[in-house]
Amino acid sequence: MGSMIKRLVGILLVSLFARASGTDCGKWFSSDCLADSDKRYDKGYTNDIKEQQSFWKQYEGYWINEFFQVNNPITGKDFTQPSFFNPKMPYTGIPYKLRRAFYNESIVGSRFYSNRVYIYPPADEIFCNQTIPEGFLNVIGNGQCGVNGYSEDAGVYGTSSYEKDGRIQFLRSTGKYGANANPNSNMTAVDELTFFFASTIEATGFVNVFTGTFLNNLTQISGTQSSFVQGLPNNPILNTQVFLMTKVTREEWLAAIEQEYETANVLPEDRIDVAGIQGCFSGDACLTEEEWCTADPECSSSPYQEPDGTLKAGPIVGIVLAGVVVAVALIVAYFEHKIRQLRKQARHDFARRVAQSVTLTPGSRQLSPEALAAEFKKIDQDKNGTISNEELWEFVSSGKLGEMTRPEFDALYAVMDADGNGTVDFLEFCAYMSLCKADFNEAKDRMSIRQVRASFLAPTEASRSSFAEQTAQRYSSRVSMKVPSNIVEEDDKEEADEQNEDQDIEGKGSARQE
Repeated sequence: MGSMIKRLVGILLVSLFARASGTDCGKWFSSDCLADSDKRYDKGYTNDIKEQQSFWKQYEGYWINEFFQVNNPITGKDFTQPSFFNPKMPYTGIPYKLRRAFYNESIVGSRFYSNRVYIYPPADEIFCNQTIPEGFLNVIGNGQCGVNGYSEDAGVYGTSSYEKDGRIQFLRSTGKYGANANPNSNMTAVDELTFFFASTIEATGFVNVFTGTFLNNLTQISGTQSSFVQGLPNNPILNTQVFLMTKVTREEWLAAIEQEYETANVLPEDRIDVAGIQGCFSGDACLTEEEWCTADPECSSSPYQEPDGTLKAGPIVGIVLAGVVVAVALIVAYFEHKIRQLRKQARHDFARRVAQSVTLTPGSRQLSPEALAAEFKKIDQDKNGTISNEELWEFVSSGKLGEMTRPEFDALYAVMDADGNGTVDFLEFCAYMSLCKADFNEAKDRMSIRQVRASFLAPTEASRSSFAEQTAQRYSSRVSMKVPSNIVEEDDKEEADEQNEDQDIEGKGSARQE
């Protein structure tokens, strides 16, 4: 029992400290979960871009983007006018006028797809007659400067972020924007009407910044765009434009692209076939599923993982106190049980010892007052009217029952000494014997059974002699067998009669025939 209690307490403490180092948060006994106040830690919070911010529901769709002239305040140059093209630095100039772009913005759950087509009208004659610097071009594609326009695709693709704040983080840009990964590019919905876009391509230093706001019942977006290359000498700004985006249907969007191709006189081989393209325009530059899942919260692991909770001080104290109370209760119950066992065993042994010593009147199973008084005096060796601890110990140790253990004796004396004065008087002795009535009667009955059994199994010499004499008398009294007269020869009849007369031992004139 004692070892079981120790194990119970040990298990309680071990489990308590184990739970303290790795328990679930949000329980009545543990700290609050970060997910309760920070959605980044909430696994149940949606990763759907449109559900995170309603701005994207209105932004998704087909747009025609028109660019307007903005003069550089330093050089006075119109950024919408053509400039020479350096194939080694594709972002430094475009040898065409910039007028329109066509955006197809789509959102599927946590993923964002932006497929765009830029269509440029031909450059004017003044530009085409300029001397072309070494290493530069005044045309892109297969057309002629001042005669043919040009088109190019562009794409940006991204996902919702682990921040779960409605922001789109871009994973890849293609075409006009360069086939690059853009870990530092994102588009943020500031509120339900306004967005902010920032893109940085570290390999080239190209930076593109957009800001826009919904107008006219969410059918148009007006804003500005600025592009520049970090590290260029003199004037790093490539262009700054004001734009106006108008939302249209898919049919209107496709028709507008075809019309713009004709207006800009773009050669068929320089046109982008947008009608049959799904996913992204740039084919091999599109993201694979594995690449999507490097950042898509739906198929990747967020850095915002809920830490293990910690136990609150109050519940810890409560659990410890409860454990102590349970342990103490078990200990108390164990010792109370042991004390009851000791007292019971002591009462039983004492009753057997008294049964050995006392003599009852014939036919009686009860201790008379006289018998109790005689037994009390027998134990009270110094005849002072009380039984001391030593006197009672000598009494219970002198029987044929085997030695009573000291704990059993201490339990016996503690109960018998009712007033606790260290001695047992006659009243206390009688009161205790009344508790031993059943044990006493049982002991007496067993002794009687053993005595009767002993008398049969081990008879005395006198009883064996008496039994032999009774047996001898029984068989000596038997009468000898008479000879039947009808089976005796006639010659011997007289002799037979004489024998019969001799066997008539009672003198009654007849003998018993057998």
